[in-house]
Amino acid sequence: MKITDVKTYNLRYPLVEPFANSRGWTNARTAVVVEIRTDAGITGWGEGVSVPSASAVEAHLIGQSPFETERIWEAMRGDIGALSGIDIALWDIMGKALDMPIYQLLGGAFQLKIPAYASGLFKKDKPDITQALMDEAKGYVEAGFPAVKMKIGFGEAYDVENVAAVRRAIGDDTLFAVDANCGYDVGTAIDVGQKLLDYDLFWYEEPITSDDVAGYREIRHALKVRIAGGEMLKGRWAFRDLLQERGLDIVQPDLSIAGGFTECRKIAAMASANYVRVLPHMWGGSIRLAATLHWQATLPDAPQALNPIPSLLEFDMTENRLRTALAQQPIKCR
Repeated sequence: MKITDVKTYNLRYPLVEPFANSRGWTNARTAVVVEIRTDAGITGWGEGVSVPSASAVEAHLIGQSPFETERIWEAMRGDIGALSGIDIALWDIMGKALDMPIYQLLGGAFQLKIPAYASGLFKKDKPDITQALMDEAKGYVEAGFPAVKMKIGFGEAYDVENVAAVRRAIGDDTLFAVDANCGYDVGTAIDVGQKLLDYDLFWYEEPITSDDVAGYREIRHALKVRIAGGEMLKGRWAFRDLLQERGLDIVQPDLSIAGGFTECRKIAAMASANYVRVLPHMWGGSIRLAATLHWQATLPDAPQALNPIPSLLEFDMTENRLRTALAQQPIKCR
């Protein structure tokens, strides 16, 4: 089997209601979809975050076997954001050719049911943002989600007031994570984090920029809460020091950013060797969601105990028809 054609689709969905994280406002959702065709009539689909160059596609994909994922990965690693979508599509082809789900190609599923957390609670242009956040959070709990994640990083006053309000809305039994999207420096992250400890946080995500290894270690040692991050890192090298220096309790590679299945398997192995739990990041379209489910099913609990840290799937609850309408049968939580 040989690759005969590669097409990319740079998709954009304008939001009806914009929302913000600590870095800025989002007015549209985007996805780079990759379609790879073969001479066997099998087509693979992937989702990345950038468009591969025509020269790279011609040199390293056309005429090649889709089963040679390692060799193709090394040849194209100059643009990991584009390579991520290509790699996912190659694994899709292999699964279809062998009539096997990707989780089996990756070694088998440790779990066929994965608890999901509702990922939302962004800042919006509302007359009463606190009440809006409380209503949204309460809706997630009523829908059955065992955990929710909220956006912070907007300043101490906003963060403390609204984290307290959301905790009241969801009650004491719901797991509660917060995500600052790299919005703070080390000192501010520690100061705000200490004020948020009263609200029983399950983890504190990306308080500072992803590559500040020393800063993450400082925050982790200063706060009695799990520190998570790594969603924007690309390739195993970007994760190496953060894992080996134990800057994180939970690492969150994104399949469509970090390098697809081929690379994320290596990142997960490196995390395991350093006793760091892997809970993948997922904030994209329907292809990325399906791929993430397959990969996450293959990740064992860590530590392997009767009551490990639960394997929580990030289920994006924001408006995004690239996730809810692009697939003929969109993935839904039950």
